[in-house]
Amino acid sequence: MDILPAVVISRSAERFGFPRLRGLGRLAGSAGVESLGSGMFLPFTIPYFLAVTDLGLVAIGTALSIAALAGVPAGVLSGPLVDRFGAPAVIVGCNLLRCLGFVSYLWVETPWQLVLAAALIYWADGAWLPAQGTLVVSLVGIEQQPRWFGLIRSARNASLGVGAMIAAAVVGFGDIGYHALAVTNAVIYLFVALLIGTWPKAHALAGRRAAVARPRATGGYLRVLRDRPFTLLVVANAFFVVAVYAIILLVPAFVGVTMPAHAWLPGALYTVNTVLVVVAQPPVVRWTEKRAETGVLRLASVLWAVSFLVLGASALLPPPAALVMLFLGIVVFTSAELLFAPTSSAFAARLAPEEMRGRYLGVHQMSWGVAMVVAPVLFTSLLARGPVWPWPVLVACCAVAWLAVGGARSHGTRRESAAA
Repeated sequence: MDILPAVVISRSAERFGFPRLRGLGRLAGSAGVESLGSGMFLPFTIPYFLAVTDLGLVAIGTALSIAALAGVPAGVLSGPLVDRFGAPAVIVGCNLLRCLGFVSYLWVETPWQLVLAAALIYWADGAWLPAQGTLVVSLVGIEQQPRWFGLIRSARNASLGVGAMIAAAVVGFGDIGYHALAVTNAVIYLFVALLIGTWPKAHALAGRRAAVARPRATGGYLRVLRDRPFTLLVVANAFFVVAVYAIILLVPAFVGVTMPAHAWLPGALYTVNTVLVVVAQPPVVRWTEKRAETGVLRLASVLWAVSFLVLGASALLPPPAALVMLFLGIVVFTSAELLFAPTSSAFAARLAPEEMRGRYLGVHQMSWGVAMVVAPVLFTSLLARGPVWPWPVLVACCAVAWLAVGGARSHGTRRESAAA
């Protein structure tokens, strides 16, 4: 008798853009728990090492930047592992490496020790993404993938916010509190590894991969690079990701330069972004799933360009009007982000052949790593020239992404016509 209400609730949730959850609770739970750990530690990474070590600010920043380079090729290197051993095994391995990295933080005293410990985490983060994408597609199918990525993203943003609040209370206890954050994160990633590693459904997936004769992956990464629609999508994604990082890296610095008296403003703007993502991502995914991915991504590029023009215009206005423009710009920015995030991942998975999905998604992930390295240098150097300079460059990034997506569409159409 209890089945009928559950079915009704499930169908009602699907109408609002949520995916089918039955039998996949571990997938959603692991994403939420993982994000909780990230939310607790990410905002306090630099303060952690300032508090518990004798390292200076420049040494910490340099060490973390060097370590971040390890994440750039991680997806490409893990792609063949995903194709050969299966996504669950790679996900378990990545979470064990994260656990080891956070445990290592407890003994960091010198810059090179920080580089090694952080590089483990950055590499695991980069290698985890194509494995996670492959697991989601294998478990839920291509059609449900955008909804799952939308749900994971909403859960991630909510968990990041909760984690940040928990961490803010814990660090008040000094070094003990900071050490507790590192240990808690290590335990969380160990728990996620156990959650996926002991999941019968994941083992069944790996068993099917071994039992079912699939086309052998041939050609390696050369085959991926020869896939013109996919490589154009990767190029577009790299420029899109530079836009994504604007809210994390550029907006706080921009507000600090243009409105230094409003120290509360960056947090308020990021809160608006987070709340909109948590609330609006499922219905936006439902709206996009009936539309072509290329059209959705092009619309995202246009909305991002508009948001950058609005944000840049705030530098030319007095404080009351500038505040209005900043909040309006963040709302438009978030609208583009809601369109882009699940669609780009779903489009990449759709273009990837099943036997090569790990390699394809590894190359797609590499665009995120490259943008992560480029964005901080780009934003700070442009902002040093003046508060208006970053915004036209970001509009140009949106234009390049718009053109690359169009190229992916035209080449993809010709390829589908030839196959037909």
